[in-house]
Amino acid sequence: MNWFYYFSLLILLAGCSTDDQHNDSPEIEEDLFFRSDFSDGALFFDLKDSIQRNENLNEISSLEYTSNFGEFLKAKAKIDADGVVHMLVLDREFENQLKKDSFYYRNGLKRISIESSSQFNESESYFSQTISFYSDSGTILYSGIRTATDLDTLEELSYTKIQDTELKDGLTLRLLKSTAPFQTAFLGTAYSKEQEKLFLIVGNPDRSYTSTLAIEEKTVFINELIKNEDRYMGVPLDIDFAQTKLTDGFTYQTLLSAKVLPTQE
Repeated sequence: MNWFYYFSLLILLAGCSTDDQHNDSPEIEEDLFFRSDFSDGALFFDLKDSIQRNENLNEISSLEYTSNFGEFLKAKAKIDADGVVHMLVLDREFENQLKKDSFYYRNGLKRISIESSSQFNESESYFSQTISFYSDSGTILYSGIRTATDLDTLEELSYTKIQDTELKDGLTLRLLKSTAPFQTAFLGTAYSKEQEKLFLIVGNPDRSYTSTLAIEEKTVFINELIKNEDRYMGVPLDIDFAQTKLTDGFTYQTLLSAKVLPTQE
């Protein structure tokens, strides 16, 4: 960690120079050390910012799922050329609430988690973010929170220490890997008169989580599924898809290909 303390010394020296010129009104909100009340927070914020700016990372996305009680979920990951995960994001949407879990990794280890929540009410909205920093061994070094009634104010606030709060990435990983409860078992097809499209339905066999994909081309296999739904019901499928965005901003999932998933021995 010697390099970090050397970096810290340079920042402090630069700060002292600035204070000599503007001793009466220090701009502490622009200093990384004041983004939280954790003395070593600058290292973690710098890691987060560097991952977000890294244009060499590839982004992959999960299927979008809807639960049987109305929750909407989707996830994405940023990985390098070797397949190492640098960032995970889980988006969850309820009737009047949005949640986002963000994870940042170094050398394959979770180092930062941020749980963001947006609550929308008729009288007043509420926004909060809880951040946690982790050691190489996975223990929590710091947890902090900030809250506000609008997003602009929230972004200007510093995190204040709270009791250690761990945010787990298991659900996000299962969503990206299409493992239980986010399987891609065949659950049938449905035609939408409004969109004039036929959709493939996949998900958990108990229908606790389902995902729909627009069928743009009826391949031989898709026709086989349509004609023999009972035969294929519950059969795991290997799905390739893309996100389609219309000019009016509406987006939907488009099926690129589907085949029976090989049985795992």
